[in-house]
Amino acid sequence: MQAIERGGAEPTPKRCVIDLVAIRAQSTSAAAELRASLPLRLAGIAGEVAGSELELDMFTDPDGMVGIRLAVSAGDRTVSMAAEIAKILESVAEISTDGTDRQSISEWPVVADTPQGRLGFEVENAAPRASFSWIAGTSSMSHLLVEELSTLPGYGMRIRLCQARSGNAPWMLHLRVTTSGEPPVLRLRSMIRRWFPGLKVASVQGASAVRLLVDGDGLAEVFPVPVAGAEQLGGTFLAPPPPIPTTPRRNADINGLRIGRAVTRGGRPIQVELGDEERLRHVHLLGRTGTGKSSALAGIAHGLARQGEGALIVDPHGQLCDRVLAELPESAMNRVWLIRCADVGNPVPVNALAESDPVRRDIAIAEMCATFQYLFDPKETGIVGPRFHERVGMTLRALSAVHGTRASVLDVPIATENESFMADAVKRSDDERLKSWWKVCGLSNRSNEYGEVLAWVNSKFERLSNTAAMRAILGSGCNAIDFARAMDDGRIILLDLSKADLGEQASRMLGYMYLGRVWDAALRREHRDRTFTVMVDEAHTLISGALSNMLSEGRKFGLSVVLAHQYLDQLDNDLRPAVDGNVATTIAFRSAVSDAAELYKRFGGLVDVSMLISQPDLSAVSLRTAASDPARPHTLFIDHNEIVTARTGAELVQRLERTLTRTRKALVDPYREYTAAAAAGASNVARLSDTQEVESPSSPRRKPRRSSTADAPSRSSAFLDEWLAKRAAASVEAATDQSGAMLDDCAFPLDA
Repeated sequence: MQAIERGGAEPTPKRCVIDLVAIRAQSTSAAAELRASLPLRLAGIAGEVAGSELELDMFTDPDGMVGIRLAVSAGDRTVSMAAEIAKILESVAEISTDGTDRQSISEWPVVADTPQGRLGFEVENAAPRASFSWIAGTSSMSHLLVEELSTLPGYGMRIRLCQARSGNAPWMLHLRVTTSGEPPVLRLRSMIRRWFPGLKVASVQGASAVRLLVDGDGLAEVFPVPVAGAEQLGGTFLAPPPPIPTTPRRNADINGLRIGRAVTRGGRPIQVELGDEERLRHVHLLGRTGTGKSSALAGIAHGLARQGEGALIVDPHGQLCDRVLAELPESAMNRVWLIRCADVGNPVPVNALAESDPVRRDIAIAEMCATFQYLFDPKETGIVGPRFHERVGMTLRALSAVHGTRASVLDVPIATENESFMADAVKRSDDERLKSWWKVCGLSNRSNEYGEVLAWVNSKFERLSNTAAMRAILGSGCNAIDFARAMDDGRIILLDLSKADLGEQASRMLGYMYLGRVWDAALRREHRDRTFTVMVDEAHTLISGALSNMLSEGRKFGLSVVLAHQYLDQLDNDLRPAVDGNVATTIAFRSAVSDAAELYKRFGGLVDVSMLISQPDLSAVSLRTAASDPARPHTLFIDHNEIVTARTGAELVQRLERTLTRTRKALVDPYREYTAAAAAGASNVARLSDTQEVESPSSPRRKPRRSSTADAPSRSSAFLDEWLAKRAAASVEAATDQSGAMLDDCAFPLDA
């Protein structure tokens, strides 16, 4: 804090200058209280040191912005008093203590308009340097003085406050107007008469300024420290709202997950950590784009990795995955898989129908049909209706009857057009519903509309199979990841859905499938005491599906869900109630106006709407209702960027290459021939004359082998043998040794 000397005839003590750089927005009620109490608090501090002075200085620059500063003079106590006053002013303004006195300023004193009588004040002494007792008005609009000054570039005011030496009023004030050198303009003179009845600007600079004796009721009118309400004060810069303090927790979890920091009422910064129970009650991050949600997610991911826990990080665009990979601690890298869904050369196959249990398979088929409803007819207009659900569901059952856990959703269009395949599939199946449906279908396919029905159903699948990447991922029927094992082993899976490359509907389908596999695995995992986190950025871009189940029941199975998105209306009719009813920790960044009212209710009316829509970046309001202590909202500062350094350059390239190599060895290479066939357009649906014996769908599915050898699918379909033979004949370089044991069920390589 800079101390300066003022020149003049009489020696004056050194001063400290505090600049109010920008004014913080306050709620209407808080602003009214501060306008009345703040001048009293400042004057009270000054009154503790004899001979001290406070000077409020406001001056308008050529752009109409009012520079506001408070100078403190208290002899040997100047620096300490200025520090205390600065602490108080931080609640209403962003401050700086590096300022100096303004140069080339002319002062014109404010004097009594009439020597006698009462016009807003009463005469006590008729001497030339008379003192007057200010009579407070019934209401004060003095906080708007700064707005009127902003219309007068090159002009301002100085109001000096000190202790009164006599009289009943405790404080005495001197008022002066300031200019760049020229006399005050008429508008400025008129403004002084209106704002301070009974006073006027002197006609000459040498006149003696009036001394106003002021009590507590009138101090706010004549010493108007600017305080903004819900709207910005004209002529001032807008500062972020003051942080909401937190109370240190009595029973803090020493092993909690750090998500940022907060400040106590005393201004001390403390770490904010989520306990295990809080995490299992889920976390919801909400706020406009660019406000800090990704930094918060990256911080959570980093904390999970340091604690040795596993996570699935679902990113529709890929930037979050890149950032997390660059920032993860080295100790966690051997547990990381990076899946790029748009990498057609290295696809990781996934199959939502890889269920050997008939009950679970029926559930998977029902959820798949619901997915098509979300994708193609979310408003249920009839584009996707009962007939579509029936045909797709029965065709998937037929595919499962033939191919077991290798049934692929992309084979539905081919199967529906291949009556021989369907007839054989129905014979193999022990599902009486499928047999009855096929019998009825055989009668209806003689109608003229049958072809149109098939075309109508099959057209919906084109969007899912129109890229080689999607065909490779979904078409082989393989399932590369055993999520139950991955969860128990603490795997960190970075899932880049590559929305820009695959398209919105394809990426939503993949997200749905991955989340469905995680939920299914959670129900049968062995170590439910080891928390596994599902983190979803841009949660609104995915089909709710399993997410709703995770939010409602995931706690029982050791699942913690972290969701992030921009505004509440993005969530569909299934996910929104699940979020509102089950999420215990809300982290609200700067929000849309439409969301502020909803968040106001969620925070129990304890946070003003104006604060929710004006928070700075990397700052949020957090409410933790599952914490051990009573919950109250507080400001959360996201400081992850300050404490973690991302790897760059050659170090980052090396880390990326190692991660991709590890991922491909575990999840890509064992299935490469089969995903390549699917990417080229090959199908599991073969002609009846070429169909070989395949796995019986009723046989129990073998559990994954715990060995060091990656399991790969067996070549049980004639179409695949034929396709591989043609490829080998076409290119000698592509021919490889096909020896080695293969399994039938595309099992998970457990040694990765």
